[in-house]
Order: sequence, then C-alpha cells, then structure tokens
Amino acid sequence: MKICIDPGHGGTDPGAIGKDPFVLNEKDVTLSISLLLKTELEDKGHTVVLTRDKDVAVSLSNRAKIANQNNVDIFISIHCNSSENKDAEGIETWIFPNSTVGKKLAEPVQNSLVTAFPNHKKRGIREDNFQVLRETNMPAILVECEFISNPTQLKFLSDKDNQEKIAKAITSAI
Repeated sequence: MKICIDPGHGGTDPGAIGKDPFVLNEKDVTLSISLLLKTELEDKGHTVVLTRDKDVAVSLSNRAKIANQNNVDIFISIHCNSSENKDAEGIETWIFPNSTVGKKLAEPVQNSLVTAFPNHKKRGIREDNFQVLRETNMPAILVECEFISNPTQLKFLSDKDNQEKIAKAITSAI
C-alpha cells in the first residue's frame, strides 16, 4: 500500500505543549512517532509519503494536498491530545463524521493501540470535521496517542520505547 503519514503541527506551530514535569512540544513527539512509523511500514513493504520529515510548518490544506497528489491508499495523522484537566488521559482515533471507510481503518488501529497499552484509558473512535479528514480523498484517521497535558502521559509520550511501540501497534493494524 501507499500510505501518507502526517506528523501533526511543526515549525512555528508547536501544537500542545506538555509542561509538567518538563516541557515537551507535541510537534516533536508527532514527528518522532511518524518517522518510526515510516520505518516500520517500509519494513513491511509499504510505500510511505510524509507531509513533513523535519520541523517545518505545513498548512492543513497542504497536508491533504500531499496525500491527494500522491494518490495514497490511506492517510494517518499523528497527534498528542491535551486538556485543561491534567488528569485527562487515553488513546482515541478520529474519523470524518459518518465515514464508513474511515471507521474501517480506525477500528483496527484503535484496537491495536489499546491492546498494546492495556493500562491506558480507551477513549474509542470519535468523529469530527477536521480539515485533514475532510479534504483527503482516501480513508483517513487522526490518532491522538495520549494526553501530553497529563504529567504521567507526558513522560510516557517522551519515552522513545513507547513511541516505537505506538508505531509498531499502528503498523500491525495496517
């Protein structure tokens, strides 16, 4: 398959910022996980297109255009969630409202992630009109890997072994 991986945020857009017990930008976590995911998928014989492979800003419309122009089979946007509630936690996968092809992609990815991390809250599959989900022409999902605003999950997200485990879980679902 030809797969587009979209590391959320980048460049002047740090995304959510975890601040306790240390500072970590979402854009750095998403890029790291995405690069690991690219390697995992390529090792399985897939062709991978990235919307960014370094710390640069890419508009939401350009992220969708990259996927569409490369005629990829599926689109996966990688993110870290955030909340004013520091206790918020869990893994969730987003699809465009009523997208049956999005749901068909989201279900195995969400299941694989919660199986890989059984102690994490299962937030399920959710729907929203996110631009990258709305403007892509192929099955598309947005994965919220955990809450960077939660001090425990911030440590989890910063750990390279956990990032690799996230990448492997997504790959096994594909």
